[in-house]
Amino acid sequence: MRIKRLLSYVVLIIASIVTLFPLYWMISLSFQPSILAWSYPPSFIFVPTLENYVMVFVERGFARWLLNSIIVTSGATALSIILGSLAAYALARFNIRGANNIAMWILSIRMFPPITVILPLYVLYSQWGLFDTHIGLILAHCILLLPYAVWMLYGFFKEVPKELDEAAEIDGASKMSILFRVIIPVSRSGIAATAILCAIFSWNDFIFAFSLTSNVAKTLMVPISGFLGDYVWEWSAFYAAGTVAVVPMIVLGIAAQKYLARGMTFGVLKGS
Repeated sequence: MRIKRLLSYVVLIIASIVTLFPLYWMISLSFQPSILAWSYPPSFIFVPTLENYVMVFVERGFARWLLNSIIVTSGATALSIILGSLAAYALARFNIRGANNIAMWILSIRMFPPITVILPLYVLYSQWGLFDTHIGLILAHCILLLPYAVWMLYGFFKEVPKELDEAAEIDGASKMSILFRVIIPVSRSGIAATAILCAIFSWNDFIFAFSLTSNVAKTLMVPISGFLGDYVWEWSAFYAAGTVAVVPMIVLGIAAQKYLARGMTFGVLKGS
């Protein structure tokens, strides 16, 4: 048993190194002078500098794109959770024939490549004045997030005992009151887990932000790609911008780690 445990620790350590080294390397290079980005062999000992971050925020105006990403991600996640909760509650509690098949069909929409809807959305947004707006990008992100939110929340809501609904109905609660006072509080860990994953998907989107924005609502992922062109590769600034893009999601994941763990095991615990 000790040998097996030792081997498991060794495997976990190796897997952690392989997983975390690219993140370490990106952050490390973001604090190196630009000239060291091209050095070979790589420099592991250097004097840290903030010149790359100065370039990113002062010269390239990344604070604006970072704010856009926060606005779009927050709006798309909140809207997807609200609409997804209503749809999932209806499927889980209203005795709809074929609810499982409907939920699966909704999830299947998420399997379509986003590129398939770019051209229709571009035409519609140009006509309706939604092109290069925050609300337009939020609605576009909901195309990606809502099917996933409905599917996950449907599974979480089904795990809530129906006896709680019946007890609330005896006390005179309406269907909406049951949702907001019973289902959502009991499923808050699952909702938090769904919200975190939706936020990650929205934050990392490139195709919608690139195609449906021009300047005003452009999010962080689009200008990051501008550091690597056909003739100019600004590696140090690229790594600094990448670090700026990665850190908020890491902080979010760490801050909500307990909710994510509880949400991912919610159905398992209820069934055990």
